[in-house]
Amino acid sequence: MNIMLKQKVDLMVENYKEFKTGFKWEANLVKHFGAMVHVTNDKRVDIDKLREIKRFIKEETSWTSYFRGTGEFLIVNLLAFEDDYKAFFENMLNAYEKMREAGFKRSPQLPLAAYTIVKQVPIGEWDYRIQRTKKFYEKMKENHYWLTSSDDYVFAAVLATTDLEIEATSRKIEECYSFLNKEGFYKGNDLQTLSHILAIGEEGVEEKCSKAVNLYRSLKEANCKLQYTGLATLGLLALITNDINGTVSEIKEVFDYISDKDGYGFWGIDKNTKVILCATLVSDYYVDEIKKGVIQITLSNSINAIIIAQQQAAVAVACATSAAAASSASS
Repeated sequence: MNIMLKQKVDLMVENYKEFKTGFKWEANLVKHFGAMVHVTNDKRVDIDKLREIKRFIKEETSWTSYFRGTGEFLIVNLLAFEDDYKAFFENMLNAYEKMREAGFKRSPQLPLAAYTIVKQVPIGEWDYRIQRTKKFYEKMKENHYWLTSSDDYVFAAVLATTDLEIEATSRKIEECYSFLNKEGFYKGNDLQTLSHILAIGEEGVEEKCSKAVNLYRSLKEANCKLQYTGLATLGLLALITNDINGTVSEIKEVFDYISDKDGYGFWGIDKNTKVILCATLVSDYYVDEIKKGVIQITLSNSINAIIIAQQQAAVAVACATSAAAASSASS
């Protein structure tokens, strides 16, 4: 395994150990994703700071706020990377209210969409980018009325932070969706999300979709199959690699390496989540190499959108899975 990639994997394992002792009552899944999100920011977990941020959020929001609940711990982790997390959180609240005024509904996903706007967009552009988010979302709704809901807010916001033209990009999303469906992917919300991710890339529809298909099949053959909840991660990999066999080999290496680590064995984490974590670490390593100029790939101005999409894809999976687990436990 490449030494830089191994360092990322080891850091994730260490971060998870810190979370296990520092946040015993948080759901195991969000601790895994918190550990991984820290790695994508090249950070070790600071338990005291995270507790401080969590207290701050509770002081600044009501118990009915969507900044609490399932997504709270993930928001806490994202704020930990900000120099002034209090000011950043205040901006998140303000962007959230602007999105509500623009017609977005209260939901667990809206704070994460607000985070995307604040993280990626100067404050003077908020109104413009929020309107672009709304237009992207409306096109999604127009094309897939029954599939599109508040869980698409985040990727509408990701697309809105780019300079991609709305109509043309929406057509490409549908072309990706149709291409992938013909290649055997079932229609549904996860396929829609994969199409949103692929729309960020600058390659032709057939080229990037074919890479996604080949990656999916190769991972399955390597006994590292991604379930449909991991299709967003598959899309990110398709955008940042031209070496399918090498990428799959690295994911398999990471998977095998962490499988005997505390918390990552059969009883510690389900296989699909582990594959998502491994694939995300590999994609993060590739992004680092692209930024250094080591890996040459045509991304132009989309690299920032890919970085935020990488983070949001992982967070979205954690939110959805945690919510489903909580719902199952209470039923």
